Amino acid sequence: MTSRQDHDELVEELLTASRALVAIAIRSIAAAPVEVTVAQHRVLVLLAAHGPQSVGEVAEHLGVNPSNASRHADRLQRMGLVERVRSTEDGRVVRIELTQPGRRLLDVVTQHRREELEGLAARLPQRDAAALQSALRQLNVAMQEPADGRWGSAEVGAGARR
Repeated sequence: MTSRQDHDELVEELLTASRALVAIAIRSIAAAPVEVTVAQHRVLVLLAAHGPQSVGEVAEHLGVNPSNASRHADRLQRMGLVERVRSTEDGRVVRIELTQPGRRLLDVVTQHRREELEGLAARLPQRDAAALQSALRQLNVAMQEPADGRWGSAEVGAGARR
């Protein structure tokens, strides 16, 4: 098999896995105590992982324009899941912060997701689990996606090293 064939097969497996993981993500977000969209949930995750951020920073992380990120923040603020706080260093800067209800929503969604993934992990052959864990760790690092336990840590800004 050529290197190109290996690459193409890897991409196909990633596409398939991404569809399955999106389905799990959607089901877990549906378990939230208030209705949020996938994009709004992602904003909450970004704030939990990286701490308070400006609308511009949120937009950059989401890959959207600032007005789109601002609309997400507005909706989340109306639901009490985030708040806007003026910077103490520069009064012109307003940061979006996760509130306790926002953190609780993330906890509920994460617990629901964890339970579903635990069932999936239990169905995997033991011999494959360690290899998959290692591959997923490398994938998470490449995507700069920190584990929940690293949310808010100093290491997050430097990437998702473990």
